Amino acid sequence: MSETNVKISDVTANSAVLGFAGLALAAIILGLQGMGLITDAIVVVSMSIFIGGFAQTFAGLQLWRKGNNFAATAFTAFSLFWFSFAYILITPYGEPAGAASLAWYLLVWGIFATGLTVGSLKLGSKSLIVVLILLDLTFFSTTVAFFGINLSILPGVITLIMGLAALYTSLSIILNECGYKLPN
Repeated sequence: MSETNVKISDVTANSAVLGFAGLALAAIILGLQGMGLITDAIVVVSMSIFIGGFAQTFAGLQLWRKGNNFAATAFTAFSLFWFSFAYILITPYGEPAGAASLAWYLLVWGIFATGLTVGSLKLGSKSLIVVLILLDLTFFSTTVAFFGINLSILPGVITLIMGLAALYTSLSIILNECGYKLPN
C-alpha cells in the first residue's frame, strides 16, 4: 500500500474582518451615545446584540476552527460582552444596574482587555495594538466615570475613536485583499 500526501488548503474568508466590523459599528454607536449625540438606548441595545454580539461570535467561532486562539478568544469573549451589556441595558427584571455595579463590571472587562493588549504586542499588527489600547482606555475611562468622577464626554469620545480604529482595521484587511496597500 502506498502513501499519498494530500494538501488541504483553507479557502475560507478572513473572519477577523467581520469581527472588527462588529466591534467598530457597535462601538461607534456607543461612543456617539456617550457623547450625547444618540439619546435612544434601543439603538445601542440593537447594535450591541445584532452587530457587536453576533458578528464577533461568528468571527470568533470561525477563527477557533482555524486554530487562532488569540483572535478566537478575543472576538468570542467580546461578543459575550456585547450580549451581557445589552442585557444590562434592557433590565427585564428588577431595577437597572447601579453605577458602582457597572463600574466593577467594566473594570473586569478592562483588565481582560489589557491582558489581550499585552499579548497583541507580540503579534506585530499595529492597527490591532491601537484598537486594543483604545479599548483599554474605553473600559477604564468608563469605569472611572461610573465610579463617580465626572469625565464629561471623554469616555464617549474614546469609544468613538476606538470604533473608528476598529473600522479602519476591518476595512484595511478587505482593501488590502483588493490590491490596496494600507498599513495594518
